[in-house]
Amino acid sequence: MNNTKAIFIKQFTSMLKVPMLIGQGILFLILAAAMMFLSPPETPECETHACVPAYVCAACQEIADARFQLPIPSGVGLFAVMFVGLALIGSTSSLVNEDKTTTNLRFMAMADVRPYQYLLGTLASMIIVVTVMLVFYALLGRYWGADMFWFMAIGVSGGLVSILLGVVTGLSKVPVLSLPLSLILGFGPTLSAQNETLANLLRYTFMQQVNIAIAELDADLTSNFLIIAANGAAVLLLFAIMHRKNRFNV
Repeated sequence: MNNTKAIFIKQFTSMLKVPMLIGQGILFLILAAAMMFLSPPETPECETHACVPAYVCAACQEIADARFQLPIPSGVGLFAVMFVGLALIGSTSSLVNEDKTTTNLRFMAMADVRPYQYLLGTLASMIIVVTVMLVFYALLGRYWGADMFWFMAIGVSGGLVSILLGVVTGLSKVPVLSLPLSLILGFGPTLSAQNETLANLLRYTFMQQVNIAIAELDADLTSNFLIIAANGAAVLLLFAIMHRKNRFNV
């Protein structure tokens, strides 16, 4: 317990000294606010289709129903997805890799710190920052009441898996994998809205489920949470396999 607490304090202090994650979160928040400010107001549907015959609308609706389409979150939702996927994985991996390159991890191993204690301390320190940042995203996106609760729940759930993945890649022998993974999981859900093949490839990834859930907060999110949990269990299993001797591989 003392080791986990020490890791928590150390990682939280590191994030405040080098606020890469906080900086990226604020940057995406500013971009989301700029998008809201610059985007034109939505045209009411009655004005758009006022002069279109009903049979033409019916034909167009059939075509629209047959066309591939994914639910798309609001502008704030899109940047929240990028923050949870792109920024969080990369920042976590960088934080862990810094411990490796500065030999902090070796000293921790000599002090009998166990991998699971390191994971818990890092996870706890980073999820606090993520939760606070997501509150600002929710307020900016005007998610109130139940929508805010589900927005926070789905965002924090995805954030937990992102942190797990960042720790695993950072502790692995190929930490550079965090870059392509963060790009795919951060930008992939947004790009998949226009590409059916990419959407099918990312269908069972946790960030795609976060993206879809944020777009449809009033829907039944059970399957989204189950897939996110399955992703988290898979990453946790990989962590356990990497440290099956309960020792750091340094």
